[in-house]
Amino acid sequence: MQVYEHAEALRTTGAGITVWSNGTAALRELGVDIEPHGRPLRSLRSLTDSGRLLWEADLDEVTERLGSPTVQIPRRKLIAEMAAVLPSERLHFGRRCVSVTEHSDHVVVEFADGSTATGDLLIGADGQRSVVRHQVLGGEPAKPTGWASWQGLTRSDLPVAYGNQTLNIAGRNAHCGLIPTGDGLLHWWFDMPWQEGDRVHTVAELREHFRGWPAPVEGLLASVTDDDLGFFPHIRHKVPQVWGGARSTLLGDAVHAMPPAVAQAANQTLEDAWLLTQYLGHVDGAPADLLRAYERERRPRALKVSRTALFTSAQRKTPIQRLAVFPKWLATHSQVVSLRSGSNVLRALTPPRPGMSMA
Repeated sequence: MQVYEHAEALRTTGAGITVWSNGTAALRELGVDIEPHGRPLRSLRSLTDSGRLLWEADLDEVTERLGSPTVQIPRRKLIAEMAAVLPSERLHFGRRCVSVTEHSDHVVVEFADGSTATGDLLIGADGQRSVVRHQVLGGEPAKPTGWASWQGLTRSDLPVAYGNQTLNIAGRNAHCGLIPTGDGLLHWWFDMPWQEGDRVHTVAELREHFRGWPAPVEGLLASVTDDDLGFFPHIRHKVPQVWGGARSTLLGDAVHAMPPAVAQAANQTLEDAWLLTQYLGHVDGAPADLLRAYERERRPRALKVSRTALFTSAQRKTPIQRLAVFPKWLATHSQVVSLRSGSNVLRALTPPRPGMSMA
């Protein structure tokens, strides 16, 4: 397997990522343990913008019931830990895909620098603006949902940065969250309606908009600057029936980009990667059959999570309002939590095919 990356080096920017029980389970199955490098989350608390408690989930109980913890980790650390399990010679930077050509027995990828790569299979994991998706499937790009996030990852003296509790605060036309990320880092985000062409808010405008919200919102906004502020519009892809061609498939945002309302985009990507390895690493068969089987297995659950994220984003409500519901919701919508203990797919595993390579 060879990995070709658009960027010139591993990404060191970005905020934090909440890796839920399904994500940490998938990572463990793939040989990556992020617990020593992140902050375990033990409680999830949701308030209204007037300070009234909506609900609270004991994540320790979720960990016990599902068998894997919830961990908050800086994006750069997660990327570094995943990259560390690959031999360095398999990572190729500065290689932006511009063309994909599938043949009966191989696939060829052309890069912007004029170089090419040939393999038995191509896995397009190139994000919401996926060139692989466009080349193989065509179709429309991801569409904006009408909301956006202003977020950052900063060192903070606020007590919430040193605890193990996620705090979500929901208003009628805005939403914010604060998540401890380890080493005194606090991941914070503010969601508001936003349309293409609208001006992007500054920290001063966020301070005005969120004036009077429950502590520690105003204290946080008083401590950050525009240099700390990241911005991204929420988008959603239509999840296609088929995710690739005879020698290709997709995973992650390339196939099911979704708004962050249920914090599952990265976790669904990890589940994609886990399930795909089950098919390609242990099941014998024609490449196209293996890829379509992976897609048939993943699509129903990824589609449900994507629809839940869109509904939650539009309604500014959460489907996970009670502890009793949360583990069941996560397990039901998670491939790795529900399947890793045994399934028709896993029981049918046979030795891997020799000689298969992936571009």
